[in-house]
Amino acid sequence: MKAIIYYDVGDFRLEDIPVPKIGPGEMLVRVRACGICSTDLYRAEYRRAKPGSVLGHEISGEVAEVGPEVKRFSPGDRVAVLHHAPCGACYYCMHAQEPLCDQYRRTNVDPGGFAEYIRVPSELVEKTVIKIPDKMSFEEATMIEPTACAVRAISKSRIFPGDTVLVIGGGPLGILNAQVAKAYGATQVIVSDHHDLRVKIAEEVGVDYAFNARKVNVEEAVRRLTEGRGADLVVIAVASSSAVQEGLRIIRWGGRVCIFGDFRDVPQPNLDVDPKLILRDDVTILGSWGCAPYDYYAAFNLIKSGRVKVRELITHRFPLEQFNDALKVISSKECMRVVLEI
Repeated sequence: MKAIIYYDVGDFRLEDIPVPKIGPGEMLVRVRACGICSTDLYRAEYRRAKPGSVLGHEISGEVAEVGPEVKRFSPGDRVAVLHHAPCGACYYCMHAQEPLCDQYRRTNVDPGGFAEYIRVPSELVEKTVIKIPDKMSFEEATMIEPTACAVRAISKSRIFPGDTVLVIGGGPLGILNAQVAKAYGATQVIVSDHHDLRVKIAEEVGVDYAFNARKVNVEEAVRRLTEGRGADLVVIAVASSSAVQEGLRIIRWGGRVCIFGDFRDVPQPNLDVDPKLILRDDVTILGSWGCAPYDYYAAFNLIKSGRVKVRELITHRFPLEQFNDALKVISSKECMRVVLEI
């Protein structure tokens, strides 16, 4: 089968590798689409991926083969696959902190979504594979995983009726957070970004206000919309320490700031936070990473019902053979989500 193999920074090669063999409780899935996530690119750019590995985790496809003991799925089923599965019984799982579970971090598809076929281990088959309806395209199904990450962030941040939510960073994940916040009861949702394309798309999917921060003073705009209080929740959907500082200036007394942008591999200055902000002003700072199976199912239902629009976020599509062309488009910033059609 064909797969994109990572060797080093900027060195991805299309090669032939063996089709994975499955065992009891496992499935072989013919990948039909896989989103290219910034997490994969960061891992490659900062050499956090193993040379010779296959990346890609926003996966949808068709079941090609099922192993003994698989009861819920049959060849031909259209599916979306979440690439991590928590054990459900450890200390972290019992505290609803599934992304910290050892099994969650160990489990994955084999070899990765940038390939024609993947082996889905039994832990994933049991908990994190969803049948998708015919009306949902494979491309749309690749957006379930990133939407699930937004579901987790918004759920942890606690939305109350009447809330004003500001999302700093209008990339795909930022706009997904904004849509989920709206679906979960926020009255006003605002997105700020530095690119007109992203502002336009945010408006198209139903965000209440979208501002280009190079043209509009976002803090003044938010205070004008909130009778001077500031936002109830600020989601930092970009890996930028300065964006966090901006969010802390805009948040109201007693509000919440959720750090969502992936800082793990992006060098940034450390935060300088005045403890009085947390003590006296009662501001809560939290982070959110990854998602659990229940977030994945919630995301699936939000997309299926049309409450979260994802088709508008997919701006480019490439076949597997043009993977390096896809990377050039992503680096140009003139895109939102890029999907490989396999």
